[in-house]
Amino acid sequence: MGGSPAQRVRVRRAVTGRALVLGVLVIALIVVLASPLHRYFASRSAASDAAQKLRDDKASASQLQQQLRQWSDPGYVAQQARQQLQYAMPGDTVYVVVNNGAKSDIQKTEDATVDAASNGAWNGKLWSSVTRAAK
Repeated sequence: MGGSPAQRVRVRRAVTGRALVLGVLVIALIVVLASPLHRYFASRSAASDAAQKLRDDKASASQLQQQLRQWSDPGYVAQQARQQLQYAMPGDTVYVVVNNGAKSDIQKTEDATVDAASNGAWNGKLWSSVTRAAK
């Protein structure tokens, strides 16, 4: 710690000059490497996203293959027709269970058709004329 104040100033200036050069080099490296590093991380992110999409697409493809195998089976098609379309085979006795106070799907369809007829839709008017003619 000894020494004259002039020596201390020289030491500080030398350290400050070195620090300044080091700082400039660090900033230059940051400026030079910023763009390549950004591209590198962006490409890694894009590759990761593409790999995830590939895994999702493979899972979706396997599910679709399974559905294709199911729909190739005539028994499955008949089962789905019975459940979703409410089809019945000849000789089957069909029961429709309606919750107390709830409307059946047929009644809902008729109500929607009557609403369409009252709104002036051509298909609603046609259906209402058909139902009136049937009575």
